[in-house]
Amino acid sequence: MNIEKLTNNRSPYHELLFDSFLIENIKSYEELMDVYQTYKQNHPDKTIILTLDDLGQAEYTSGHACDSNFLLDTDGYDLTGLDKACYDEDNEHLGHLSTPSEYFIIRENFLKHTKGIDFKTVCEKGISNSEDDVIDLENINESPLAFLDQQVILKILPVEKPYEGLTGFPNGYFDADLSPFDNYALSKYLFETYNLELFGIGASFLGFIKNEKLEDNKVNALIADLAKLYNTTASEFEKLADIIKNKNHLFLRYTE
Repeated sequence: MNIEKLTNNRSPYHELLFDSFLIENIKSYEELMDVYQTYKQNHPDKTIILTLDDLGQAEYTSGHACDSNFLLDTDGYDLTGLDKACYDEDNEHLGHLSTPSEYFIIRENFLKHTKGIDFKTVCEKGISNSEDDVIDLENINESPLAFLDQQVILKILPVEKPYEGLTGFPNGYFDADLSPFDNYALSKYLFETYNLELFGIGASFLGFIKNEKLEDNKVNALIADLAKLYNTTASEFEKLADIIKNKNHLFLRYTE
């Protein structure tokens, strides 16, 4: 496995507002999670987020999600006292976010959109659940590595709660998908209800870590919640329930 710190030449905001590392030549999912845990332990006051499936598409839709929701808008913020690199030769703000000192702007803009969104409203989004979708959920939870991109970016975000990591990589752009703010509400609910810690987001999937063993009653409750999320019946997820019991992770699809 190779890990390389990213420089400022990838995008106008994804890797400029926090430290990011490109991970390549991943041999196993367990190896990747060891890296995640190491960075998490080394940065106890921050949140670590990994990209998951289809990195190029995930970055593309994240950019559009930021633009369409004005998450990079600086209007109304005090722009004095930022890093010197934020200003031009006339001491005027450059007009775009380019340093970690400005991360609070995208975070605050994001959180403004989360007001009034909870798990119930996320379920009302009405994501469909075909037979193939069920099989995909079973397969990614059984063998995550097969679904991950060959390139994964690890992001170190200056937030405490794992679900707040979405403020640094908002995703969910198309109308039929869960929005970035739906994903936030869903991730917050799963963390507070089942202690499932968001650790990654890709073009189609969210990834969670189980911080404790779920007893049968908790697994049944989780499956019931997933049935509500995907507008189906719990019986559709019997095999998924068995997989979840024996794994330390949970992957969920947030796209149509």
